[in-house]
Amino acid sequence: MRTETKAVHAGEREENRQHRSVVTPIDQTAAYYFEDTPQVKDFYEGKLAGIKYGRYGCPTQHAVERKLADMENTERALLFSSGMSAVTTAIMALARAGQHVLYTNDCYRNIRRFFDEILPNFGIETTEVPIDDMKNIEKYLKENTVLFFSELPTNPFLRVIDLEHVITTTTKRGIVSLIDSTFATPVNIRPAEYGVDLVLHSATKYLGGHHDLFAGVVAGRSKFIEKVQQYRDIFGGIVDPHTSYLLLRSMQTLPLRMKAHNNNGLEIANWLEKHPKVARVWYPGCKSHPDNDLAEKQMSGFGGVITFSLKASEEETSRFVDALRIPYIATNFGGPQSLIEQHAILTFYKDRVRAEKRGITGNLLRYSVGLENVADVLEDFENAFRVLG
Repeated sequence: MRTETKAVHAGEREENRQHRSVVTPIDQTAAYYFEDTPQVKDFYEGKLAGIKYGRYGCPTQHAVERKLADMENTERALLFSSGMSAVTTAIMALARAGQHVLYTNDCYRNIRRFFDEILPNFGIETTEVPIDDMKNIEKYLKENTVLFFSELPTNPFLRVIDLEHVITTTTKRGIVSLIDSTFATPVNIRPAEYGVDLVLHSATKYLGGHHDLFAGVVAGRSKFIEKVQQYRDIFGGIVDPHTSYLLLRSMQTLPLRMKAHNNNGLEIANWLEKHPKVARVWYPGCKSHPDNDLAEKQMSGFGGVITFSLKASEEETSRFVDALRIPYIATNFGGPQSLIEQHAILTFYKDRVRAEKRGITGNLLRYSVGLENVADVLEDFENAFRVLG
């Protein structure tokens, strides 16, 4: 089946039971009972499928996991309570004290903090690889390197790494590869098809698609997923049945929504790039983007997040943001409503020095394209640009 068909049916039609509903129901319970002691023994001996306690999952959650695994073309998938829970649990499960992990330097700030501040407390060494030096990734490897992590595209500059080159390098050294594909979704790219070991998502974004839930995903090879599941069961980063249901419902429309986000994002990015008051646009679908060739080779669409800077001061940029009427000032992406954030203020207000070092200046904006009419969005932009004089 193709991605659109998988989004609708995968994970929801395999149950062998009577009175099957078209819509997968919410199993709202914390515990599951056994009829008798022999049934308990059959359960532990693998003769009887089932669940004994809600922290290990529920049928609604398992349907989401099967759907995600099918859509990513992986053997298995695990659902978590948030994207951060998914990423941190996976890395903790796969790296040990005395080992070394690599990560690309353009990434979500709390992921960077996890690598820089948390992992060293557990004796795990970390090194950031400059995104512009990925062709020389081998020089950052050490004898004890066990893991490589990158987003694709990255946050906030939407950089795209060469998966073929990275996976060839890491596979040769037996290094586990983790790719956070939140910005792309399985509609725009499926990293496992390039040989990536584990694919991660903040399902809070496009997969959930409505700004109304928190969840995370790890999908990949069974031998790694089994290790990650052991840690999830202990750490307890499980998602609840109702959130699982909302995510399952949202996944069915993911290909349709991503088509709109892709189309709207490309049109708006191209318009912004031509505007005289815009200094620069970072969007993988634009010819000016440093990784446009790679993006067009690897991806079938470029998403709905646009990062751009204005020919304006920080104060003028704030006035521009405040003059907009369509987007909400909020930090998320992937929903029907457009969002905008002045990154240095909304995300890095108390960490400006670190932001400046990453090129996140006061005139930098991140626009999360929603499902509004593009003509209305562009008119809103044009009206806001008037405050710049």
